[in-house]
Amino acid sequence: MTNRPSEEQLHMFGGEPERLGHPLFVERWNNRKAFWIGVHAGRGLSAPAIERALGEQDTANVIAHMMNVWGFRLDGEKHTHGIVRVPIAAVHRTDIAREATARETDLPDLCRQILAGVAAGDLYKAVLDL
Repeated sequence: MTNRPSEEQLHMFGGEPERLGHPLFVERWNNRKAFWIGVHAGRGLSAPAIERALGEQDTANVIAHMMNVWGFRLDGEKHTHGIVRVPIAAVHRTDIAREATARETDLPDLCRQILAGVAAGDLYKAVLDL
């Protein structure tokens, strides 16, 4: 006995496989959904988090599989690291970028070094309680 796909699954993935060895699904996401998956993945969200952000259910595995098929790794090579997006005023960003250039690195790496140093040394009071 085989599990028949639901109508929603047929709409999302196309028709049933025509023959043995046929792809398990056909890419049939609309542009809006694909765009938002890309945006959320670029922000570092996991497949389950993307599923929640899209307001969907039971698509996390499909999202993860499709990104794998597309050659996109959610966590990149640094699977134990997470991306932290932080809004910062342009004037401060410019100052940090200037300091990064002086230290022969780039802005994200200098920010990483600063935040990691504060966390490792428990220097929150030194930085925040001025």
